[in-house]
Amino acid sequence: MSDELGVTGFELDGDAGVRITRVVAAPAELVFDMHTSPKHLPHWMLGPPGWTMPTCEVDLRAGGAFRYVWQNDAGEELTIAGTFETVERPGRLVSTEQWSGGWPATRNALTFTALDNRTRITTHIAYVSAEARDNAVRSGMREGLDAGYANLDGYLAGQFTMRLELVPVPVADVDAALAFYAGKLGFTVDHDISPGNGARIVQLTPPGSACSILLSENLPGMDTAPGVLRGLHLVVDDVRKAREVLGKRGVDAGEVMDMGGILYVPFEDPDGNTWMLQEIPPRFTA
Repeated sequence: MSDELGVTGFELDGDAGVRITRVVAAPAELVFDMHTSPKHLPHWMLGPPGWTMPTCEVDLRAGGAFRYVWQNDAGEELTIAGTFETVERPGRLVSTEQWSGGWPATRNALTFTALDNRTRITTHIAYVSAEARDNAVRSGMREGLDAGYANLDGYLAGQFTMRLELVPVPVADVDAALAFYAGKLGFTVDHDISPGNGARIVQLTPPGSACSILLSENLPGMDTAPGVLRGLHLVVDDVRKAREVLGKRGVDAGEVMDMGGILYVPFEDPDGNTWMLQEIPPRFTA
């Protein structure tokens, strides 16, 4: 299996199947969206030049239907319609599928495998017979896939993701702040390094969080006055329980505030940077 960018792997699979692989330069979450969202599909799933997708209907759920309609400059039209069997974001998508023009239905299983900042797309297409599979292959299927993936590569080149991963917290004493964030709040110390020139970098992550905080000293460009950060939120399942636990650890947390059904508890670090525990009930997130 080649994981080289820009190369479509294409091989017959068993008596009546086809296996296609392609590696693209994007994370699996984004690649999954590319294959399931009407926001993206009409921009790349087009096949040879001259075709557009004016209709793209997707009900993304197990049992949900989809329908794509293509048109070309000559007025020709093609349609694919089908039903999703499995929707497991961002790793797997299984559906039935049928082209217009009397083509027999197929069962398509797509797997999106994360490879650092790339994703391998593996597609298994199961036909009703070897004859149906061979007719599809002879129709220019491979060339159409190549053209579509080339479109996807070009479209992805114009897309990018942004992830908030590190929030600097200005403090006067890194050791005192470390004792608070790690010792009392229970943040995990990811890094505590001194790269030179008197600088120190400490990265900590709240339990269960994808975003970390940075404590530092003598780091160029990090000259914000200690204690000026306001209102950082820590989302918890049970704000009262979290307040109780932090109180036992010596954190002076405020009273529970009900803001229209969303609950908050304020507290400060030793430098006066302010935080909020936040509980969002299920009715706000459904």
